[in-house]
Amino acid sequence: MKGFLKKPFRKAYEVYAPLGIPVVWLQLTAERKRFAAALAGITFAVTMMMFQMGLNSALFSQVVSPLLQMRGDVVLVNPQFEYFGISRTFPQQRLFQARQVPGVVESASLYVTNLPFKNPESGRDRDVFIMAFDPMEKPFKNPQILQQQSRLKRDGVVLFDTLSRSEFGDIQNLLAQEGGEVRTEINGRRATVEGVFQMGPTFAADGNLLMGLDTYLQTLPGSRSDQIAVGLLTLKPGVSPESVVEQLRQIMPPDVKVMTMQGFIENEKSYWSERTPIGFVIGASMAVALIVGAVIVYQILYTDVTDHLPEYATLKSIGFQDSYFTGLVLKESLILSILGFVPGTILTAILYYLTRKLAFMPTYLTVLNVCTVLFLTMLMCCLAGALATRKLRQADPAEIC
Repeated sequence: MKGFLKKPFRKAYEVYAPLGIPVVWLQLTAERKRFAAALAGITFAVTMMMFQMGLNSALFSQVVSPLLQMRGDVVLVNPQFEYFGISRTFPQQRLFQARQVPGVVESASLYVTNLPFKNPESGRDRDVFIMAFDPMEKPFKNPQILQQQSRLKRDGVVLFDTLSRSEFGDIQNLLAQEGGEVRTEINGRRATVEGVFQMGPTFAADGNLLMGLDTYLQTLPGSRSDQIAVGLLTLKPGVSPESVVEQLRQIMPPDVKVMTMQGFIENEKSYWSERTPIGFVIGASMAVALIVGAVIVYQILYTDVTDHLPEYATLKSIGFQDSYFTGLVLKESLILSILGFVPGTILTAILYYLTRKLAFMPTYLTVLNVCTVLFLTMLMCCLAGALATRKLRQADPAEIC
């Protein structure tokens, strides 16, 4: 290969790759245990960072899953609304008034609460999140719900979310065994599960249940049909949700809050990321992983520089500049970052798969997360390498040789 190199580059090639093998690779692999320890540390940091990023995305995708399945362009809620799990009510009359605004073609009301659901297998009660509505309306766009919601016209009939926690029982399997219906109790009153759908648990709910308005009023004595938790407005194609929201804000009294569906979703994300410790914990975990990885790489490279300090001093005494040695260590850092990134990504993919299967959380590798973690890994290793060369740059060849 050297024969094909031009003279200006031949000397540099011989310096950086004696015998055709790069010096940085020779140094990294000279101490195999040290090399393996460095790769293990970087793999750990990559896995932690990427898993936390995927977990963060999955958590906030999961928490808005019920909202993403709702059918509507504009949303009405109580002015003290915080998040969907504890929605306060407002007069249904406001929804009827909103129907008079030009561009609004359809509306739907949602009633929500948490009630004890009896596990039909164990008999134990556990709170489930209830979403009730008039079966004649269409508050959801989930095809599974649309196909089955006519069943909710019958008293006591409910639909169960099969992605709910296992503590509620294996409802789907029981439906197959018992001929399409499972008898249980909700809030101490008889109920029959006649269908299933998929929505997924959230921070506020371990399981979800759909029921008709009449069943809701019977199951929760004292509840009122004219007090709703969420009002959904569907607009004509081409009508701007923002313009309708502005019109409604001008005519609505202060006992209702109006927002676009996108604003409704962003509000839910903001609540859980800013007003709960979840966002901080995930960010802190990523920072810890980054620091741990940087410390491990720094210790490995610092030890390597210290071990070879006499050799480096000899080279400095014959004219090699500090930039040459800094370049060597930074190249070692980049090689370590790439070699540690690959197994870290593979391990993260395995953890994502297990999380999807065991916790029903939508954890997936994304191009953005992979590129972000790769950049952070390379930055971490290069900073550690730059710090590790500080002793070499300050060394006096005459004192070391």
